[in-house]
Amino acid sequence: MSFNNTEFEFLIDKTLLLFITLREDGKILKVNTHAQAILGLETHDQSTLYLQDLLVEADKETCEQLFNNLKNDGSAGLQNLRFNKFTEHQHLLTLKFNFVLQNDLIYGIGIDSTEENEEHIALHTLSKITSTGAWHYNPENDRIFFSREFHEVLHIQNDNTFCKSEIKKALETMQLRIKEVVASKEVLDYEQTIITKDKKERFYRVIGKPILHKNQVLFINGTVSDVTERVLNLLQLKKNEETKRLALKGIRSGLFDHDLTTDLVFYSKEFRKMLGLPLNQELVHELQFRKMIHLDDVKEAMHRHTKAIQNDGHLYFNHFRLKQKDDRYRFYEVYGYRKKDENGKSVRMIGNLIDVHERRVNEQLVAENQSRLFAMINNGFTYTILLDTEGRILMADKDTNTIIKRDYGIDTTNDLTHFIDVMPVNFKNSFAHEFNEVLKGKVVKKEIERSTYKGSTQWLESKYTPIFNSEDQIGSVLVSFHDITEFKNAEISIKQAHIKEQELSDLKSNILSNFSHEIRTPLNGIITIINLLLNQKEFPEDKQKLLQHLEESKDRLLETMDSLSRFSEIDTIREFLQFKEIDLNYSVETSYREYKHLAKAKNLTYILNLEEKCPRVRIDETIFRIALNNIINNAIKYTNEGSVTVTILKMDKVNFAKVIITDTGIGIKNENLEKIFDPFIQESFGLNRQYEGTGIGLSLSKSYIELLGGTITVQSKRNKGTKFIINLPLII
Repeated sequence: MSFNNTEFEFLIDKTLLLFITLREDGKILKVNTHAQAILGLETHDQSTLYLQDLLVEADKETCEQLFNNLKNDGSAGLQNLRFNKFTEHQHLLTLKFNFVLQNDLIYGIGIDSTEENEEHIALHTLSKITSTGAWHYNPENDRIFFSREFHEVLHIQNDNTFCKSEIKKALETMQLRIKEVVASKEVLDYEQTIITKDKKERFYRVIGKPILHKNQVLFINGTVSDVTERVLNLLQLKKNEETKRLALKGIRSGLFDHDLTTDLVFYSKEFRKMLGLPLNQELVHELQFRKMIHLDDVKEAMHRHTKAIQNDGHLYFNHFRLKQKDDRYRFYEVYGYRKKDENGKSVRMIGNLIDVHERRVNEQLVAENQSRLFAMINNGFTYTILLDTEGRILMADKDTNTIIKRDYGIDTTNDLTHFIDVMPVNFKNSFAHEFNEVLKGKVVKKEIERSTYKGSTQWLESKYTPIFNSEDQIGSVLVSFHDITEFKNAEISIKQAHIKEQELSDLKSNILSNFSHEIRTPLNGIITIINLLLNQKEFPEDKQKLLQHLEESKDRLLETMDSLSRFSEIDTIREFLQFKEIDLNYSVETSYREYKHLAKAKNLTYILNLEEKCPRVRIDETIFRIALNNIINNAIKYTNEGSVTVTILKMDKVNFAKVIITDTGIGIKNENLEKIFDPFIQESFGLNRQYEGTGIGLSLSKSYIELLGGTITVQSKRNKGTKFIINLPLII
């Protein structure tokens, strides 16, 4: 559907496009509102105004030529015109029009291209300065557009500069490379060489960047630059670098040229290879190089750098670790020569960076090994001393130095001292002999006992070792004293353990012997009496005696079994204790009465001393009676004459009641007092022992008393008697 006249007139008047109608001679007949403003027609008499009158002088001839072309081409012709005009404020405008001739009238439509023209002028100027031209490739129609600057850079229109075949070859190469970019979608960047007619090389760098959409190349924008001067400079520099490289052949080294006024540094190719810098990056700011220095070295390196730059003279030196391309660090030293201005300020420095990593690592290794050696000497379990062949101390460990300084006031690290003058007295007797034996090439060992300054005994194993030099001669003697005190103490402990083992073996034999005797004796009595009763036909009056002996054997066997049972059930008893408040006088008197007949049978004085205050305690009376009975029974058993006394005391100040059982019996040896409460221990062992029993009564008594919260102790003298003291907590 077409616009009608009214709509078309409205559209023309409102658009930003410029519409103009001219006669064939250029007289302005009609313009739209925007064109009137841009052309500044408001201030002119439009009835006699020609388009040529609005143009700058340089464009008037071009405009006349355009009108002539339209007349010659007729109505089918279309002419383009770009012209400039000044505004009333003397601003230069650039306008671009398309003109057509129709029915003896010229119709024009145009735009304001002032900004575009300014950009074009700037780009054109830049292209001339940098010798750069632009190109554009459209894959859809396979067409390449070359800018005017592109032709100027390549001198394509100047046949006096290049051979046509060379230009053709260069363009064919470019087309092939562009095809590769369309396939790979990667940036194009290569250098092209063209030979001029006078047989000289010129170098061009071609760069192209593909513009992608959905992973397809829409078009490629690119540039071509004349880099002949740079390449020639690089070639010359390369030649100089080769000379320097040959001069530095055999060492890992790199040259640099540091402009101290701008802090830009030129690095040689060898330098860049060493450090993994980009090979196409010749100039690097000093700050970038500083980032490659190890963090631990930066502060000191920069301090040395500043100081060296400010020093008098021209020489420069520095050292640090630098990061390599494999992210490892290596040691480098920097040697340079500084150039100064008329004021004596350093403005340039040319120098050499030398890789000294292997040397520094070796030095560091030597230092570390030396440090490890001293650490081994100072932190080992030996006292180590190195002597010369005259017996003088060359080196000693820290502890030995401390001892010698403490005892003799001599510092062996500063004073050359004979070892014999600072050794313990009991070492001196044999030192001369041992030292002479070592000088003969022998290794001598000896154990020495000495008293320390604290008064304790120390055992040392001394070892004298000859140290041979490169000529296989003894150059020094290494003396070490190894502290074997713990080893000696361990030997003693082993011997004591052996004795203890023997005692345990004897104890085991005693236990077996005791139980065998305590069980076999009543069993033998029972068997014998039963046989007599079965075979007895006469003497009925003896039957009652046999039955009495049978009852005694039975009671003894039951007592033995009860003791074993109680001893094995202590942990179970603990869970079932029944504590009650009782009168201690009454409970003790009950146990006392049970053994009155035994004391009477042995004609012993049997005494009970009760406490008038009637102490009351909270205990399990059953296990207390068992414990007390064992002690009273033992007192009577081991007392052949004299007395057995049971006494109760109330100790109000300490809230305890005491039950003391004293006898005048055989007593206990001092060496057995500590073991008397151990199970299965008796004063006499074996089948020939004087007193019967299993040996667990006192151990059982002690365990029971402790279950009740009390304690039991013993005092005794051999053949003087024994006193057992039981302490029980009172009820407050």
